[in-house]
Amino acid sequence: MTGLGSLSVVEPAEPSRLFLGGAYAFGLLAGVVLGVYGVAAVPAGPRLGDTLLSLGLLLVVVGNVGVPMLVRWLTGTRLGACIMLVGWAPVVLALGSSRAEGDLMLRSSSTAYLFLAIGVLAPILVAVVRPSRRGLTAFPLPR
Repeated sequence: MTGLGSLSVVEPAEPSRLFLGGAYAFGLLAGVVLGVYGVAAVPAGPRLGDTLLSLGLLLVVVGNVGVPMLVRWLTGTRLGACIMLVGWAPVVLALGSSRAEGDLMLRSSSTAYLFLAIGVLAPILVAVVRPSRRGLTAFPLPR
């Protein structure tokens, strides 16, 4: 019986700092864009009787889950999932605050509150659902 020798498992190479920086920048920019378009689309959408089917809620459910999943996959870290909140939250809060002229883009309604709650909780849930592949929270799984 001949031995096959030692078989080595090739581990994936670490992504470069430039790639990681680009992925984090993409997440930040996507958060800003999703915040602006989401706030503008909250009062828009078709009506089913008296109930508004908000396009902003659809955008926040799809976008604020999809972008964090993509950035987390690209970076392999929990920070990757939450980085879009750094761009999303200030934009949404700025557009939701009233100005001296009385202008307000995000009016007080149940749709707006759902938009805010889902928008904040979705990236956090994406971050904590599975363990990360790399970073400070990437502990080896027990066998």
